[in-house]
Amino acid sequence: MAAVTNFERSDEANRRRPRPRRRADGGTARGFALRDLPLDGDGPVYGQIYRGLRAAVLTGRLPAGARLPATRALAADLDVSRTTVLAAYEQLLAEGYAVARVGAGTFVAPQLPEVREARANGLAGRARATADAAAATRAAPATSDARVPGLSRLGRLLARARPRLAHEAATERDAVRFDFTPCVPDLERLPDDAWRRALARTAAAVPRAAFDYADPSGSRALRDALAAHLLRARGVRARADRIVVVGGVAQALDLCARLFVDPGDAVLVEDPGYLGARRVFGAAGAELVAGPVDASGLDLARVDAAALARCKLAYVTPSHQFPMGSVMSLRRRLDLLAWAHARGAFVVEDDYDSEFRYAGRAIEALASLDERGNVVYVGTFSKTLFPALRTAYLALPEPLVELVRAAKWLADWASPTFEQEALARFLASGDFERHVRRARTLYGRARAALLDAIARELGARAVVRDGRAGLHLLVRLPDVAASAWPAIDARARAHGLAVYDARPFHLSPPAPAAPLELVLGFTRIDECDVAAGVAALAACLEGAARPSDTRSGDADAPSGASVHTV
Repeated sequence: MAAVTNFERSDEANRRRPRPRRRADGGTARGFALRDLPLDGDGPVYGQIYRGLRAAVLTGRLPAGARLPATRALAADLDVSRTTVLAAYEQLLAEGYAVARVGAGTFVAPQLPEVREARANGLAGRARATADAAAATRAAPATSDARVPGLSRLGRLLARARPRLAHEAATERDAVRFDFTPCVPDLERLPDDAWRRALARTAAAVPRAAFDYADPSGSRALRDALAAHLLRARGVRARADRIVVVGGVAQALDLCARLFVDPGDAVLVEDPGYLGARRVFGAAGAELVAGPVDASGLDLARVDAAALARCKLAYVTPSHQFPMGSVMSLRRRLDLLAWAHARGAFVVEDDYDSEFRYAGRAIEALASLDERGNVVYVGTFSKTLFPALRTAYLALPEPLVELVRAAKWLADWASPTFEQEALARFLASGDFERHVRRARTLYGRARAALLDAIARELGARAVVRDGRAGLHLLVRLPDVAASAWPAIDARARAHGLAVYDARPFHLSPPAPAAPLELVLGFTRIDECDVAAGVAALAACLEGAARPSDTRSGDADAPSGASVHTV
């Protein structure tokens, strides 16, 4: 009988683990009435819990010295993760509303000057005013740039519309039951033991020199390991001295924007495409030129000729286009490289999730075809390992190496090297490739379960764009209008569903009467929950508004009784 690995045992345990439920009576924890905890439904869940407990302290419902519920008990009763409750408690401790006693628990602070003052001035009214002011601040889309004189162009842009930060969305997902978030790894399936070994062995062997200022290019050991990995896995021939390690894909794109983009320059981007890249290049002052995407990837022939002639940079995801899921054909790859060479332009290839391909051999990177030095290759470990590692890298044409090193040095001198040394050890040991193989198998099962559930619950209503790779699917619903999304989203949230509208990824959003498209990930939802999640989604779609012309002229319209995949 084959040995069962710790990884498989952990996976099985996760599937069997029962989900906590809110008690029907509202529940109590250490005497605190959880039914009275005022969660306002605004923003991250940990913030709601913090504000609810703080209000209970300020109004005296939790008196000085009272013991707060144990974090595990409160998390179970509120049906959230313990990490979320811990974050709320840490905020209370940091602001002096609570104190921690070793071995005893967390208690309301015995002395609260703010409470005494508030009581003297009409506590209830003051607490309500404070809560209302906080809610108004949270509801404001951004600070008006008129209130902060002297801002740069970027500062004004951020003041007018602050982008939603990734960690805010991650915190809100704690309370989601059916999590179809795209492009995120399953943190429950991390190779914890192997990663801890790499960290421990690195700590035991790290030389004193490692604590000095580091090379902006990153750890030499990691760059050596990356060069070998790129050649073996992606067909990219990049020597270690042509690789620069950076703090995530966001920094990689920011460095490219600094080096290649002046205000008013044109940058070719996929449409639809990765919103983060559009924001980085747009913040640099670029004119964004839409490159239409279909089942064969970016189509240069459909780009406005005059606009394309002005472009000096292109950003693409050719191995698994986001969000369409298509793989760029060889003909279009060669056309893009020919355009870049003729124009003297560079192509930024974001190879964000190419490790996960579920049919046929892996598609080699665009950079593997680049003979003239026009491709800047960007790789990351945020999808294969975990986002908090904040490690990505660029494989560069020779003339760009010193320029990128200098720009990296100006940005932050160098990324932290200890994690890089550990990652180098992790790659060299073979643990990384073993983890990717296991994850590919598990993700492949989840993807198959999602496709089966879509076919069963949505049938001919759904058109699935499937490149047989990556961590998400794009599902088109020809008989549901895009304008129905707000109502569908509200129903989905009520069902504990995290699903995502594809319209924000379009440079020019589709008309409200166009068919709705959803981006569905399959890595953060238990395989056994996929069917129930899709059934809940189908229920949310019932009665939704239909496009003005549902089927006419729709080349992707499904026929027959099963899901249509393109």
